[in-house]
Amino acid sequence: MHRNGVTIDFSSPSRLRPGPQTAVRLLSALLLALVPGTVLWAATVVAEAGENVDSGSRKVRVPAGLEVGVIDTGSGSVELEDGASARRIDTGSGRVYLGKGASSGNIDTGSGGVEMADRTRAGRIDTGSGPVRMGDDVEVKSIDTGSGGVEGGRNVVVDGKIDTGSGGVELGEGARISGKIDTGSGGVDLRNAWVGQDIDTGSGHIRLRDTTVEGEVRTRSGEVRLDGQTHVQGDLLVVKNSCWGLCWSNNPKPARVIIGAGARVDGTIRFEHDGELWVHEQARIGRVEGIQARRFSAESP
Repeated sequence: MHRNGVTIDFSSPSRLRPGPQTAVRLLSALLLALVPGTVLWAATVVAEAGENVDSGSRKVRVPAGLEVGVIDTGSGSVELEDGASARRIDTGSGRVYLGKGASSGNIDTGSGGVEMADRTRAGRIDTGSGPVRMGDDVEVKSIDTGSGGVEGGRNVVVDGKIDTGSGGVELGEGARISGKIDTGSGGVDLRNAWVGQDIDTGSGHIRLRDTTVEGEVRTRSGEVRLDGQTHVQGDLLVVKNSCWGLCWSNNPKPARVIIGAGARVDGTIRFEHDGELWVHEQARIGRVEGIQARRFSAESP
């Protein structure tokens, strides 16, 4: 075909094929035209002062020192920079991070973890399976995890309970827990701490050093060790499994309890199934039921 003095040969398809650079530009333009929000949707949302944020799957960042309202994400993570605060944080599976000196109301995640730097504060923390990790001088209302562990630095204050399904609880010196510590199979490790109510584990160990427990210490098959100047004001109980309906066995594996020199148990020490009870010669204990106590004088039996 002749047009304006130029010959165009339609019989050769290769002459109509664009070059590589042209093809890339055309493809990019097509993708942007079809999904114009893709790039924006993956970006981080930077919160503004006083606003509520609902970000779907995008990450939310609150700049240092800023105060915002409620943050709600489906799967996006949430980061509060140093000194920032939020009225409440709610995520489906996103991770939540609070920088130094930051604060929040209740924090609720489906499966995401919660990490709190030094000198942070929060209300009730509830995770489905995510862990909770805290720095020094952290204050929270309560902690409830499905299977996540709870770890903390020095001088952690929990103005309520710590409840985990299978996660362990390990806090640094000076922790104060006003409520109960309850784990299904996770261990409990405390040093120079105060617990206002009971400590209860299913099969996890309990290791207390220089710690006061105003309630009971209870386990089914875990090892219990009381060292230093630990003081249990209530009973120390090794209990049978709670069983309703069809049960394979109501007798858990034998438990082992060691009460070191300087430790004290005011209440009754009672075993409801087989186990071992070792009591240092310098320890002070109340009545013993269901087992014969064995004395030892070394550092460990």
